[in-house]
Amino acid sequence: MTISIFPLLSDILAQTAGTFGIANFSWSQFLGYLGLGLLGLGLSGSAIGLAIAGSAVAGMRAERRNLGLVVSVLPGTQGLYSFAVGFMCMNALKVQNVPEMMYLKVFAAGTITGIACLVSGWYQGVVCAAGIKSINQDKMGVGNALLLAVFPEFYAILSFAFAMLLIM
Repeated sequence: MTISIFPLLSDILAQTAGTFGIANFSWSQFLGYLGLGLLGLGLSGSAIGLAIAGSAVAGMRAERRNLGLVVSVLPGTQGLYSFAVGFMCMNALKVQNVPEMMYLKVFAAGTITGIACLVSGWYQGVVCAAGIKSINQDKMGVGNALLLAVFPEFYAILSFAFAMLLIM
């Protein structure tokens, strides 16, 4: 005997919707707002990456620290991408009579951008920290460290572009 949780949840939500003041529960609306929430993953990835790269700067020699600061700020861009996608999604949901498909597009855009920016920001922080260490040891210049840090960034940019195409 198999039990599907989706119909079970639908029944529970339908029976309790009046209690919470929700007259017409819609899964697509729920997923749309969940997608907005998932954009927080991108913000988290940015914060994690900045913490990793910033920790590497803290251990640098004083005369090289300014060079490390340049590289350490790169993981912050994933948070900006997540914010921009969230702004576009919220604008798409502000109109009167939002089509059901738009909620699903917002869910897709939020999920794609949130997960991609989480992973990209986190690992960009790791790449930046390695580059900062190499700058401190005079094994690599700032240009090379920035070039290596751009590779994880590319996938955050792809998720941002795809999300924009979905929403527009």
